[in-house]
Amino acid sequence: MTHSNQPFSRKWMMASMGIFVAVELLLGGLVGEVLIGGYMSQSLRFMAEGLLHIASFFVGGFIVGVISPGLRIHEPAAGAFLSVALMLVLAVFTPYTFLRFSLNRMLVGGAIAFCLALVGARLGEKLTGNRVWGD
Repeated sequence: MTHSNQPFSRKWMMASMGIFVAVELLLGGLVGEVLIGGYMSQSLRFMAEGLLHIASFFVGGFIVGVISPGLRIHEPAAGAFLSVALMLVLAVFTPYTFLRFSLNRMLVGGAIAFCLALVGARLGEKLTGNRVWGD
């Protein structure tokens, strides 16, 4: 099946958002606890948390690429962008000023998440033997 004749699945886009949250909780809970368990400066802690957050988009995209039926490349990428948008919208309800919503943050963060999820999904699809466009 080629990618061009498979319709975009909103269901897999929404499932991708859930997978990104689950992967981030898993990475933050397990890997983060090992990395950040001891004493660490606040700056280094923020950097480690940020890297784990960014890695969750790649890993989540990879998981969707492996478990989804057919070829799903754009769904996890769109889900990653929407996950960033959702996080920034929820930041409106936090007391921290550095988490405030901004369109620039959403576009930059969403673009990074989109690209990482796209690459992860593409690798996941390749691993399962699905023919990815451009191959």
